[in-house]
Amino acid sequence: MSETDQITNLILKRMDQLQNSIDNVDRRMVTSEDRASASRRSMHRRQEEQGQKLVAIEHRLGSVEKSVSDAAPTLEDYARTKAKVEGAGALGRFLWTLGGLLLAIALWIVARWDGLIAWLTSR
Repeated sequence: MSETDQITNLILKRMDQLQNSIDNVDRRMVTSEDRASASRRSMHRRQEEQGQKLVAIEHRLGSVEKSVSDAAPTLEDYARTKAKVEGAGALGRFLWTLGGLLLAIALWIVARWDGLIAWLTSR
């Protein structure tokens, strides 16, 4: 084998090594691009899911707001009725106390009736 053939063989080996290196880099780039694409797909999917969840939450919040605004008159009516009941309770307690006092006075008068008649006639 001549020196030229040896040099040619060395150059060809080196070119094969370079081609292998280029192929490896190419494979790594394809793999990296595939992973990046999968990662972007996953991120877009998660963003879409979050968007759908946000829409659902907005819908539920709207329903809650509507329920609260629909219940506002009922709650106001409840508060008015509660105030009336509290007032009626206070009035009832007052009337029971007054009735008890009048009954006590009437019983005292009945118990002392003879003494009162005597006192009133003695004047």
